[in-house]
Amino acid sequence: MNFTGRILVVDGEQHTRINMKVRLTSACYAVSTAASGTEALRRAGIVRPRIVVIGVSLPDMTTADLCHGLRALPGGGDLQILAQAQGEARIAALQAGASALIDHMDDDLTLLARIRGLMRTDPQNDAAALPSGLAEPATAFQHDSRPRAVFISGQADIALGWRHALQGQVDFSISVCDPERALADAARGRVPELYLIAADMNQPGDGLRLMSELRSRPGSRDAGFVIALHAERAELAEMALDLGAGDVLAADMANPVAAAEAAIRLETQLDRKREADQRRLAAQRQMQLASLDPLTGLHNRRHALPRLARLHDQALSEGDPLAVIVMDLDRFKAVNDNHGHAAGDAVLISVAQRLALALPPEALLARMGGEEFLAVLPRHGADAALAVAEEIRLQVQESPVTLPPECAANEIHVSLSAGVAVLGGELAAGPEKLLARADRALLLAKAMGRNRIVMAEAALAA
Repeated sequence: MNFTGRILVVDGEQHTRINMKVRLTSACYAVSTAASGTEALRRAGIVRPRIVVIGVSLPDMTTADLCHGLRALPGGGDLQILAQAQGEARIAALQAGASALIDHMDDDLTLLARIRGLMRTDPQNDAAALPSGLAEPATAFQHDSRPRAVFISGQADIALGWRHALQGQVDFSISVCDPERALADAARGRVPELYLIAADMNQPGDGLRLMSELRSRPGSRDAGFVIALHAERAELAEMALDLGAGDVLAADMANPVAAAEAAIRLETQLDRKREADQRRLAAQRQMQLASLDPLTGLHNRRHALPRLARLHDQALSEGDPLAVIVMDLDRFKAVNDNHGHAAGDAVLISVAQRLALALPPEALLARMGGEEFLAVLPRHGADAALAVAEEIRLQVQESPVTLPPECAANEIHVSLSAGVAVLGGELAAGPEKLLARADRALLLAKAMGRNRIVMAEAALAA
């Protein structure tokens, strides 16, 4: 099973850890445990949890100390920390970086609600949703091409009754399942376009909690949700809508008039969902276009500079090397002047493809403007960066670029010059300084005759 998120539970009491793991695993979370603060810090670096739940029984440090330690880990700034604390320890935990507090570990409703809220605000959710998260994951196992709705009730005969009342009146397929199956299917990526959920199932309000759980998951949060209420529970309508339901229907659909109305309202929710999906997709396409160079398909300056800053900060926090290579095509103006702009475009496209082939998979590659390119190499020191830069230079000059038919020449040879700068020591002054050093090295490479690589240190000595 694919779980929705990794949670690390920290508590000195074994029975508390076991109990928490069982409860959270049943809600389709992937759970690891630690018996002490020291073990928690070690395991957090290994399992990379999205949420850490801290109990009060830590044998080796205070809750605040553990919060400080977790925040100091690489990536700890984005970690969600839920701490159980009492009295003055509550303020200390918050000051040390706790995301939220809980009074009692045995309060299932509050604990799971807190975790859902933290999952919704987790920065990883947005990243995980691009680009495939804009609509439901593929459901190749379905043979019906129509939209799919899942009806959920505490008693199967009630959901089956809804399906019987609506079949033939709606243009979507209907499945019936229980809450546990709905959560498991969502964790596997089997998400319908629409959920119809009974507000009360085994316990009062179970359906609202199930909806909140599904809406907290990246895979199912964009589905449509409708809550079915019995007349005597009408006071829950406001709460259901506040929690994210698109509509609230009467649970009794046996009457043909009620069924017809329900069919229309459910179809309306599907229409709204389709429109929302289209808006998200359009917004994502606009974001992609804004960050890409339209000619080469590489990232542009607007995307590259913030990404360089993040890689720079990550390298500093983790103690890893980082290299940047600034590249410029030699005598590119002559290409446009002698062969036309179509030839210049062909050269830029061909060079971009060669750069992408020569760089390691983890590298960032961008066209910064005109004939200038940038490569950022995480975990590359001076020697490794020089080797990559030399491979790039050879790839560019090795074979000619084929020109479009309208050009006078069939092909043209091109070369590039590059400046390399590596993070370390006095170079840890910021990404702008790192980029500036590579720029100065590039200028020196041009002055030395072009078609060569120069390290930033050589630029300083010049």
